[in-house]
Amino acid sequence: MVRPRCKISLLVGGLLVAVRLGAQAPTGTVSGRVIDSTSRLPVTNANVVIEGSQRGTVTRADGAYVIAGVPAGPQRVRVSRIGYAAQTRDVTVTAGGTVEAQFAIASAATALTEVVVVGYGTQRREAITGSVATVNADDAKVGRITAPTELLQGRVAGVTMIQNNGSPGAGVQVRIRGGTSISASNEPLYVIDGVPLNNTAIEPTSLGSGDNRNTSLPRNPLSSIDPSDIETITVLKDASATAIYGSRGANGVVQITTKHGREGRTELTYEGYFSSSSPSKTLDVLNGDEYRAFVQQQVTAGNLAASRLTGLGTSNTDWEKEVVRTAHTQNHNLGFSGGAASTQYRGSLNYMQQEGIVLSSGLERISGRINAGQQAFANRLRMGLNLNASQVKNDYVPSENTAGFTGTTFTNMLIMNPTQPVRVTDPSTGVSRYYEIGTGAVTIRNPVAITDQVKDDGVSRRILGNFTADYDLFSSLTAQLNVGTDRSNGTRSAYYPRISPLGASTNGDALYGELANTTNTLQTYLTYRASPGPHSLELLGGYEFNNYSTVSENSEAQGFITDAFAYYNLGAGATLQQGFVTSGRTDSRLVSFFGRANYSLKDRYFLTGVVRRDGSSRFGAGNKWAVFPAVSGSWLMSAEPFMKGLLGSVVSELRLKAGYGLNGSQEISPYSSLLTLATGPKASFGETTVLGVSPNRNPNPDLKWEQTAQTNVGLDFAILDGRFSGTVEYYLKNTRDLLLTINVPQPAVTDTVLANVGAVRNKGLEFTLDARTISRPRLDLTLGVLGSVERNRVVSLGKTAFITSGNVSGQGQTGQVSQRIMPGFPLGTFYGPEYVGVDANGRQLFNKYKVTKNAAGVITSRELTAQTTTPTADDYNVLGNANPKFSLGGHGQLRAGQLDASFLVRGVFGQKVLNNTALVYSTKGNALQDKNFLKSALNDPIGIKEPAIFSSRWIEDGSFVRLQNVTVGYTVRLPSGTHARQARVYVTGDNLIMSTNYTGYDPEAFTSAGRASRGVDYLNYPNPRTVSLGVRVGF
Repeated sequence: MVRPRCKISLLVGGLLVAVRLGAQAPTGTVSGRVIDSTSRLPVTNANVVIEGSQRGTVTRADGAYVIAGVPAGPQRVRVSRIGYAAQTRDVTVTAGGTVEAQFAIASAATALTEVVVVGYGTQRREAITGSVATVNADDAKVGRITAPTELLQGRVAGVTMIQNNGSPGAGVQVRIRGGTSISASNEPLYVIDGVPLNNTAIEPTSLGSGDNRNTSLPRNPLSSIDPSDIETITVLKDASATAIYGSRGANGVVQITTKHGREGRTELTYEGYFSSSSPSKTLDVLNGDEYRAFVQQQVTAGNLAASRLTGLGTSNTDWEKEVVRTAHTQNHNLGFSGGAASTQYRGSLNYMQQEGIVLSSGLERISGRINAGQQAFANRLRMGLNLNASQVKNDYVPSENTAGFTGTTFTNMLIMNPTQPVRVTDPSTGVSRYYEIGTGAVTIRNPVAITDQVKDDGVSRRILGNFTADYDLFSSLTAQLNVGTDRSNGTRSAYYPRISPLGASTNGDALYGELANTTNTLQTYLTYRASPGPHSLELLGGYEFNNYSTVSENSEAQGFITDAFAYYNLGAGATLQQGFVTSGRTDSRLVSFFGRANYSLKDRYFLTGVVRRDGSSRFGAGNKWAVFPAVSGSWLMSAEPFMKGLLGSVVSELRLKAGYGLNGSQEISPYSSLLTLATGPKASFGETTVLGVSPNRNPNPDLKWEQTAQTNVGLDFAILDGRFSGTVEYYLKNTRDLLLTINVPQPAVTDTVLANVGAVRNKGLEFTLDARTISRPRLDLTLGVLGSVERNRVVSLGKTAFITSGNVSGQGQTGQVSQRIMPGFPLGTFYGPEYVGVDANGRQLFNKYKVTKNAAGVITSRELTAQTTTPTADDYNVLGNANPKFSLGGHGQLRAGQLDASFLVRGVFGQKVLNNTALVYSTKGNALQDKNFLKSALNDPIGIKEPAIFSSRWIEDGSFVRLQNVTVGYTVRLPSGTHARQARVYVTGDNLIMSTNYTGYDPEAFTSAGRASRGVDYLNYPNPRTVSLGVRVGF
């Protein structure tokens, strides 16, 4: 076996030999200018390439381009740009000479012919046979964009985003054609400039014990990348497009290409904006007067003791207004680029400071990027360096809830007595302090004090970079090398002070955690291209090696004599919490061999075949390797002579495509197939104390890959010379050998084992339609609409009848779940009692059923017999599911002279959401414990002593239509004496209007939006409404 280091040496040696053999080939230069055929204005960032080679560039601000090192002889020059139809020119290049090729390209609603980044290379759009969508970042980034994932919202059919919450840097769960796994990850693979991104948490998500464990949802893995550095984002959706990535492509692939330098004078750009954010919605609880009146009423009715009246204050505190604020954001990006014929460069610096709308929350990002390219030996050798370094600081507040954590800001914001003030004067000292009800067992805290006194900070540092080298061994054969790394280190430190009820019982509580991730990638491959006559062939074959490692450590100390040192001196604590001083390391490897063949005939018939063989250290000894093949094809029907008469001049392009392929998933923890050991209690043997060690995981040597087989059929079309264009696609995904935790017969090491059990099916329909409705020299209007319908169903769970999921949070809800995963139903199915009303005593009524079960205990039939106030498990029924019935998006861009305007609107319809917030806080019974509640409960006939019971009553329609963004800008051409070419000033609004019947904060931000459960909303950090003012200046 040849080791990776030896393979690098062999490849470099081969490159050096080939360099000496081919450095003297005669070359020339191709130059010219690209303009809009209608407006006659220059077209910037157009791709200009020499067909059949990898030589190319992009046009400058004046539309000009230069390609040096072009082999002498006949050549074909091709220009493409999103929004325009591609063109080609035939030229003859002379040795040492320069030949011009001028282009005037026509607008098209969506160019079906631009060059698109695919796995391990590029392809012309018309040659792509799979499901691929591309977003040009400059077109999508019309306003305030804080993370790269926002560029995809409402712009790619079949891509949905589940926002974890509205806090700065919050994670977002991206789903491409729905989730297919129950236990493994459903996140797509992110590839940045050819380097796979490690899409795992880069800061500890949980710290400490007891109530002091502010569990945060994972941050956005792309928050370290400045969106201004991105050129395009390409989404690979079906198996024929993603099979080249093998086991990592089952959930789709998001390829991000960053901006690079180009030949020409040095260009300097500045872009910055200032934003103001405020809550887009508030929750309506009782104010002080209403709460006093309610307590008086209940005392009179005998439901509350008269002593409760003396405990009421005289204040009228709106705790929600005290906790949230108008937050401000500033973002500054400075970029520079330029280069000569053989050397190009681009660099940028970014600083962003973002306040959260909740007190003390926020994010600060400092990042820098440098991309450099170098050509040598008559452009036969092309080298590139891409490097991104960033530091992100996260200021957390205890707000992301888990059941039982009483120290959260939002929980206390709703239940805190509104008759009490935020601060009081201590009568013994005369010093102002935060009002608190008490300590110890009291579970109501001052939410303003929590945000001020508790310190919870995270810092993550990340370096993402790669080196590439391409060498033309022959005119048709290119050797390529890509060596990359993704290194991150995240720390999280928290302190609950002695002066806070959350830290008083322990005399202060300090916590520290650290997480370091490293991913190293080596890719080597060969690409062969040939175009004999009407045929075109491209063959690719290569090898890839990925190494993953994670190192973690956590510690907790309590018992401090002062709060002065916060979390900076854990050694000063009297007690180091046993069981919470931990460290560990995991390692895994992935080895791959891959190949792809692209063939076309007459630029009319296209065929693609892909195969990849992956070997993963995460699986059992006999199942570490798997093969993932795919095949796809397309037919440009509009190019057929017999179709021209049928289509006439109306349909300018019509393409049918179909594909089938296999993907896998290895997204499980390392060592999941092995018997592992864990330390246990200490034992004494005489005077010797020994730390116990025992098995903690059942081995499974048969553990293997999840596999997803996907079929895709689509139709691309363009009408009226590309004025209208679009795509319609149907897909079917069958996932089998699900990685699930199942019960095992005893005796065994533990009760469960990870095994390959069950199957899930996804199917759906997607469409996009784009139209350039107006195209004039100084007036241009482009509109687009897209939509998708997706259905999923659990086909099998093996011998398991169902799996519970969707934990319900709040007082009295311990052990309650809201969802079941069961065959015949979709993931995210709500399951519980059916609420039908209230009896004469104010008690809730639910349907009562008589059921029949089979031998496995599964209900086979049910008969409605009565109503009950105490439902049992037999009375539970399906209450809907959290999956949308369909999704729609619309966008538009207007250019009128120097004025531009755009909008983005999104809608999701038919999804159900568990309003866990209303379940817990829409009950008058909160007043029994001196807690506030939502005002809607005042008109509720349910009695004050009736507990909160999960049922269909709290399953709400989560459909919504959101005006995501509106932007208006104006471009000013500046006088030459200012050294600036032009400036664009814009104002933009985000999350401006939302129409929904959902009564919670936001039907799109879920506390529980994981793999096995979704659609559960419990007091999540709300999404803000934001208005920004920005400017972009080019020098």
